[in-house]
Formats: sequence, structure tokens, C-alpha cells
Amino acid sequence: MSYKSKEESDNLVKRLKRKEEGAFEELIDDYGGVIYKVLHTYIRDKNSVDDLFQDVFIKIFKNIHTFREESKLSVWIYQIAMNTAKNHLRKKFNRDIYELQDYTASVEPVDDDLDNRDLRELLDLYIGELPENWQTVINLYYFQSYSYNEIAEITGFPVGTVKTYLYRAKEKLCFLMERHRKELL
Repeated sequence: MSYKSKEESDNLVKRLKRKEEGAFEELIDDYGGVIYKVLHTYIRDKNSVDDLFQDVFIKIFKNIHTFREESKLSVWIYQIAMNTAKNHLRKKFNRDIYELQDYTASVEPVDDDLDNRDLRELLDLYIGELPENWQTVINLYYFQSYSYNEIAEITGFPVGTVKTYLYRAKEKLCFLMERHRKELL
């Protein structure tokens, strides 16, 4: 990120508000690196980061008219990037659990006719039944491959609480899977 003087930053904002193409390219050059780092802090999957990177710039371009010049442009952009990443993590719970391969591989099939897709859909259903804090920890640990310390930093939970939530969530999922297996017998 290049550090601009207040005058240069104000000029860029004015050009962005007029939707000048050159201003948008300058914005990408100046802030692309910091946006990528912010997104990568929350999201580990490169393809997702690349998609969200584009989304952030689209949001900036579409919403530049709402920018109040009371704060720095860089702060406003950082907040957009951070909120985009957090919203992505929240929405992840509503998607299929394809990224949970490590966990699903460790669970024995409950029925010979139950393939991996069915197992993932079943896990998705059961994860949706967990308390929200447990879902958050499961998502960050299994989907995003964050460490306990990183999850604690992201969520604000103490590391011990992160470990407890993860343990309880796994125990509950195992219980629900076992109950389902017994119902099939």
C-alpha cells in the first residue's frame, strides 16, 4: 500500500466518486496488497480470497459515494475488506460441507448405501443443529484450517473455550451420527 498525503487521498476519492476508470486502477494499485492480506487473515482458501478480493473492490466502487471523508480512505477500505471476510465465514455455514473432508474421512459410514455426499449432507444438517458458537469453531477449524490461537483471535473466545467448544461439537456430532446409524439398523 502506498501512503498518500491527505490531499492525494482526497483527490483519489473525488475521482472515484466521478467513476473515473484511472482512479479505480490507482485504488487497486494502492490498496490491493492490504486488502489481500486482510482477506487472507480470515480466509485460507486462495480461490475464495481471490473472489472476495474482487467483491471488495466492487463494493468500494459501488459505495464510494457513501464514504464520509471524516475518516481515512484506508480505514474505510479495511473495514469493507474485514466485513466481507466475516460475512463470507457466516455464509459458509449455509453451504455444503465439502471442505470438511478430513473430518468426514474419519467417520465410518453408517450404512453401505450412504456415500460421501450423503454423509456430508448429514453432517451439514447436524452441524446446523449445534449452538452457533460451536458452529463457528467447527467452521474455522475444519473449513478454514485455523489453529486454536487463530480462532481465539478471530472470535474473541479464550483458547480454552475454543478447545472446549470444538471438543463438545465433535462429541455431539459423533453422538448424532451414532444415533442415526442405530436408527438405520
